[in-house]
Amino acid sequence: MPLLHYAGVTLATRRTRSLIVLLVATLGVAVRPSAAQDSAALARAGTQAIESRRFGDALAAFTKAATIRPNDPNLCFGAGIAAFMLGQDAVAQARFECALEINPQHLQAAMWLGDLNYRAGRLREAIAIYEAALRRTPENRELLQKLDEWRKEFELQRRFLDVRSEHFRALFENATDEPLAREVVERLEAAYWRVGGTLGVYPTAPITIVLYTREQFTSVTKLADWSVAAYDGQIRVPLAALQRQDDIDRVLSHEFVHALITSVGGRAVPAWLNEGLASVLEPAGSGDVEAMLGTAATPELTKLHRSFVDLSRRDAEVAYASSARAVRRLLDQHGAPALVALLQDLARGETFDRAFQLRIAMRYEEFAALLEQH
Repeated sequence: MPLLHYAGVTLATRRTRSLIVLLVATLGVAVRPSAAQDSAALARAGTQAIESRRFGDALAAFTKAATIRPNDPNLCFGAGIAAFMLGQDAVAQARFECALEINPQHLQAAMWLGDLNYRAGRLREAIAIYEAALRRTPENRELLQKLDEWRKEFELQRRFLDVRSEHFRALFENATDEPLAREVVERLEAAYWRVGGTLGVYPTAPITIVLYTREQFTSVTKLADWSVAAYDGQIRVPLAALQRQDDIDRVLSHEFVHALITSVGGRAVPAWLNEGLASVLEPAGSGDVEAMLGTAATPELTKLHRSFVDLSRRDAEVAYASSARAVRRLLDQHGAPALVALLQDLARGETFDRAFQLRIAMRYEEFAALLEQH
């Protein structure tokens, strides 16, 4: 059976990378010689931790620095990014709002705050934040482009209807699609209890799924044509992906697992672990991944930490199959509780290498090397 393709959890991967680079540059000049030495050292440590994806260390450093220098918006901003990557959205929102309260012209804080609201489905609030930022920088092309996209999406969703279940809300445009929307939330409820029973984790926050035409899906997500669905805080699916009965449960289950992983492990989970778990926990599993891989040269696991959204169709197939093989090996040898504990360690701010060694009882590099031998 051919592998289905998914966008995964990080629609804004490129934006996230670029803004971290900007943070490093901003904080590099933010610490003035007149600043307290200890707060300057903490800011540098926080910046270095962001660069090396040690988000727990970064949050601790920026938070402590902000208590010493409470009027520095960049320290609030740095803490906000770290909290965002850890999945601590309430903390991230408070820190971004702190940066903007101190300096209303802090463009990057406004952009991250808008993105945070967008991912949470608060499209009206996201637009308002970007509009306020645009009034201060009216020629900013990124703001103008994103605002144009979000306004079109807002106008589109204003026409949408919705159906709800205990844990899910489905948005859809045409009344004729209501039976399918009701089936979608019913199938997601089944996935909620099936996957939750396997992992011992049940997300408490309601999850929204938006049903699009293929054209709408492409316009909103800007994803490759091989993408079947996406999760970026909301599950986004083109109706065409749900026409075959065999595909409905696989697509919906896969994207629900992404939502669950984010709720447990934050946004610093490596792509291979995220996609591998989502594939293996589909109702029929991930199929015969060895047959899917065939004679293809498989990438090193350590090269599969970033989102797969920029890969070609064939490279994506190999990346997904390699990820599923790695996760299946971990589940067979260590069980689901070990992987859930690893995700929870990441949300607490542990680095992936340390969390992996703690929960799997071997170094990550050793596991990756062993996988290459089979």
